[in-house]
Amino acid sequence: MSIFKKKDLKGILWLFVIALFGVSFITHTYSYFNTKEINLLITGCYENGGEVILEIRNNLTSNYSFECKPK
Repeated sequence: MSIFKKKDLKGILWLFVIALFGVSFITHTYSYFNTKEINLLITGCYENGGEVILEIRNNLTSNYSFECKPK
């Protein structure tokens, strides 16, 4: 009986570890593409001779506002 309990616990632990890696991968991917988007917006604004106004409201949710004002 105790062998099955250890097996079940191992399976649940592996499932938890895989889920943790999955969530971590998705979070890092989302952050990477969000940073790429902001960098492209900033580069485009400077190339058009604008002034960047960037307000990052929440780092966890990647909530931001961007404005490019002409000089």
